Amino acid sequence: MNIENLRAFYKTVYYKSISSAARELYLSQPAISQQIKALEKDLKATLLKRTNRGVFPTPAGELVYQYAERILNLYDNMVKDLECCENNCINRLTISACPTIGQYALPCTLHEFKRRYKNITVHVEHNFTPEVIYNVKEGGIDIGFIEGCYVDENISCIPLGDFKMHFVASGNWEEKSLSKNKLLRYNFFIIHRKCALRKIIEETLLAHEIDIKKLKIEMESPSIESIKSSVAAGHGLSILPYIAIKKELYTKTLSIVEVEGIEFNYSYSLIYNKKIYKKSKMDFIDFIKNNGKDFFC
Repeated sequence: MNIENLRAFYKTVYYKSISSAARELYLSQPAISQQIKALEKDLKATLLKRTNRGVFPTPAGELVYQYAERILNLYDNMVKDLECCENNCINRLTISACPTIGQYALPCTLHEFKRRYKNITVHVEHNFTPEVIYNVKEGGIDIGFIEGCYVDENISCIPLGDFKMHFVASGNWEEKSLSKNKLLRYNFFIIHRKCALRKIIEETLLAHEIDIKKLKIEMESPSIESIKSSVAAGHGLSILPYIAIKKELYTKTLSIVEVEGIEFNYSYSLIYNKKIYKKSKMDFIDFIKNNGKDFFC
């Protein structure tokens, strides 16, 4: 089986589109189709069905898709480790982080870690919490940063502390406090439901007798940056993590809006597979335990 044929299939199912897969892989659509046909021939199974609404996996395709993520993860990490070996790298550390930690808290921590451990090469990717957990469990990733905590017989979890989210508006928003009923008047730009923070938002609102389905949701997005841009432009409100909006609060492009004492509390954790020993991984865990959290941006 050709690994690139598997990658073409995986990306096609991920995007539900051959054209989108072709753009990401820098290939033509016919080339992607040929790779998928070759994979189907190798596996002796029909993997995709094509409709007017896009392409979708068959039951066999769904099974292959589930394995493909694991196989591609392990293969890509093997290639990167081999490259590191060829370039005489002493150690390589792979990290998968949920977007809020990966984009807004981790960069300063990694900078300090690299300053202290110059011989370690760090590779970081951003994934939603369920994907991070999966990658750590399968051994494709050394360290994971997630919302909440996760433990099982193979996974250890190190809590990183409690964090907050806030209602936010544009910097020139005049109403610094609102009643719950007024929330129904405004457009909302909400974190996508794939993100674990979305569940915390929904549960907190429901505890205050607010059904998120009754809000005027203008857009759901996995990109906090796009949400911030929409809110800063004055198009509506959002609920965002404090660590993601610190710069905008300082520059006054965003402002916090208080809503009848509603508070959104959540936690972050570091997870790792305790069955897999790796020196660079243990060095990083020790760094985080001792003082790594102090360097969060």
